[in-house]
Amino acid sequence: MNTVLEVSFSSGTETIAGDLVLPSGDGPFPALLTVAGTGPQNRYGDHVSPDGTVESHPRHRWVGDRLTGAGIAQLRYDKRGVGQSTGGGSGPGEPPGDRDEYANVLTDVEDVVSALEFLAARAEIDSNRITVMGTSAGVYFSCMAAAKTTIPSSYILWGGVHMGLDEFGDLIYNRALDYANRGPRERAVAEENAAEFLARADRWPEMLAAARAGADRFEYEEDGVTRSESLLRLKQELEFEYPRQFKNINTPVMVIHGDEDMNVPVSEAYEAAEELKRSGNQNVTLTIVPGADHCMHIAPSDFTFDDRMLHLFTTQRDYPYSDYFINSVIGWIKDLSLR
Repeated sequence: MNTVLEVSFSSGTETIAGDLVLPSGDGPFPALLTVAGTGPQNRYGDHVSPDGTVESHPRHRWVGDRLTGAGIAQLRYDKRGVGQSTGGGSGPGEPPGDRDEYANVLTDVEDVVSALEFLAARAEIDSNRITVMGTSAGVYFSCMAAAKTTIPSSYILWGGVHMGLDEFGDLIYNRALDYANRGPRERAVAEENAAEFLARADRWPEMLAAARAGADRFEYEEDGVTRSESLLRLKQELEFEYPRQFKNINTPVMVIHGDEDMNVPVSEAYEAAEELKRSGNQNVTLTIVPGADHCMHIAPSDFTFDDRMLHLFTTQRDYPYSDYFINSVIGWIKDLSLR
């Protein structure tokens, strides 16, 4: 049985809220900080829409439950402006609105560093055994945070991108458009479940060009209305290129990736591991999780490519998480304490 403490800490001018999940028994415990990817996510990994609608996807809670069962604590938090965390003038529990209007790459990194400082100061935690687990774009934020803090003793990079932003954007947006253009059925599925993503895919080349030209905002017409988006996050991602951030990690690091990841190609894990080694980190563990998708779900073994694309576009989340994944993570963290 674990203990879940509702906690909060300051980050810049905002208050970040989350859960400190403690194992049973006496501490101080080794701990893992969960760093979520891009977009408005709460502490559990659920996606929270601008209007506050929650799409349940509690992978971070599952990770915490399994970690604490193995004697490892977890800190997970609502991203800035989401859930009980403040941001952009919104108070605890209010809808996040358009998070890119008040949060960006640097504030996401600031929140990681603030979370680490809070965690290391807790009496229940062994400050010499804190692991950062970045998930998806959380890998990017974790790598950038590594240049600003020496608190973590190790890192786990789950499903991260190594290639440049322009190449990755072309990959994910063109794949979505290609799928939607295959026929009426595919178009209907994509528009029903990912209409906003498809619309952004159409705008992507112009948005990227505008960001490269130094524009602060991108205006476009939609349904007869002129809309405007902040380009700050995109400009920061171009300035702080993905591949160059891996060099910041010089402590033991695990790169872990599902071999059926449809969001980020599994080849990115191999590239990331090689980048870490080229940068001088020789304590790199590469783990490929069989049958797992981007979020470490295990879909049926007879899934075709079309099945996986359908799964990617829909909100179905009832497949089990990978025991291979979580057992590998727990084993690696425990092994570090024996070195």
